[in-house]
Amino acid sequence: MKLEKFILLMLLPLLVAAADDIRPFLITGPWYPADAAQLQRLLDGFFSALPQPEKGRMVRGLVAPHAGFKYSGRCAAKAYKTLSPALGIRRVILMGSSHSRGFHGACVGDYSAWATPLGNVAVDGEICRALAKNSLFKSNREIMLREHALENQLPFLHKALGSSGYKIVPIIFGTLDKSDFATIAETIAPFIDPHTLIVASSDLTHYGEAFGYTPFRRDLAANLDKLDKGFIDTVLRLDFDRYFAYREKTGITACGFVPIGVMIRLFADKGYQARLADYYKSGDLSGDYSTSVSYASLLFTAGDAQADAPAGLEPSEKKMLLELARSTLREHFQDKPAPAELEERFSARPRLQQKTGVFVTLRKKGELRGCIGSIVGVEPLCRGVAANALHAAFDDPRFPALAERELDEVEIEISVMTPLHPVASYRSIRLGSDGVIIRDGAAQAVFLPQVATETGWTLDEFLGNLCLKAGLERDAYRSSPSIKFHVFQAQVFGEKEVGE
Repeated sequence: MKLEKFILLMLLPLLVAAADDIRPFLITGPWYPADAAQLQRLLDGFFSALPQPEKGRMVRGLVAPHAGFKYSGRCAAKAYKTLSPALGIRRVILMGSSHSRGFHGACVGDYSAWATPLGNVAVDGEICRALAKNSLFKSNREIMLREHALENQLPFLHKALGSSGYKIVPIIFGTLDKSDFATIAETIAPFIDPHTLIVASSDLTHYGEAFGYTPFRRDLAANLDKLDKGFIDTVLRLDFDRYFAYREKTGITACGFVPIGVMIRLFADKGYQARLADYYKSGDLSGDYSTSVSYASLLFTAGDAQADAPAGLEPSEKKMLLELARSTLREHFQDKPAPAELEERFSARPRLQQKTGVFVTLRKKGELRGCIGSIVGVEPLCRGVAANALHAAFDDPRFPALAERELDEVEIEISVMTPLHPVASYRSIRLGSDGVIIRDGAAQAVFLPQVATETGWTLDEFLGNLCLKAGLERDAYRSSPSIKFHVFQAQVFGEKEVGE
């Protein structure tokens, strides 16, 4: 008994520290049930009442409201139902505005996780610490502690993504000067990759004496619609100057004005599109517009130049391609020719027959063993995978030809490309998200998006090494007026992720 007591006393500080490291669940009552079973039933009801979303471009960001679920829950669900664990989202940059503390800039917290009735949600502490080093950011637990704007998004994330291993990067904003929005966006941008979702938490107009905002006294429903939809239109256009000017002109009380503005800065001029998923007002539900809050959900997707149809591959399709790559190598060692009827084998999978750029990468004990592919789709995806598996194994000039005895030691990774599109400046390149082709006359080189993630390079290091690969001076990307940049994205998956 004495030993048990001694062990408990020794462990108690660790247990207290562990509990203290988790942001507690605080908001109950008017927002949503604290009971897990009741909350799950409520979410199930929202989602089941909505039709299945049409398959289309992958959602990269969304705006969703954060009021009491009985009012804004349906609207938030309309946005979150477009997500699923199959999308491979590993990071959610969750942005909201402070409702309780006034300050300038942005805030992150050093909690390791946030508690919810449905379980804890892990925080990407490494990114939070990196952001906190910027002069416009601070780290403050107290600011994060009482804020509902982020906490009210977590149940919807859990419903949409399940326990799929994603981490959140919670950011609370205070006030920002107009020039600060671009600086904040530039600070966040390096942490956005194809597995990142950005969420801006915001309700729209807060109308009534209680909110100190009564710009009109008649035709409340119609005027609220006009006010809100004028605001929404600036977001859909991804036009930051018009967005900022609209609030100066109307004084609109959208509580998430800052996080939405940062999202516009992140997505503008990068080929993204925005669309409205749902809109209504609390007055539409209660019949009383004298005190009314408006709700909207908006979705941000890659535009035509960044068409992400390849990124919509289903897990079963990824598995088929990986099995094809391995069987192609195995049959080569058995002197079996590649089958002529390859497309026929994949006839039930139209996406695997699209002409899509693809690279095949081989790794042995974690080290590169070969990587060859084509950025531009010149043949059906399934045939490109088979051909580039052989090229990576036997034609990469950096390595000797793969020996049969090595095959079982090699791990296969496939990168499926989106179409190329030009960018005017290297400053528009999103590190870790964009693959880059650099061209200067006859000199040319390419890096896949994952190169930045695997090396840990900054943008300058990434582009400097890309120039060297092309046979150019290291700083040519800055100094050569004739240099051209094209970017693309890739869905990257390997045997470890998908399972052999």
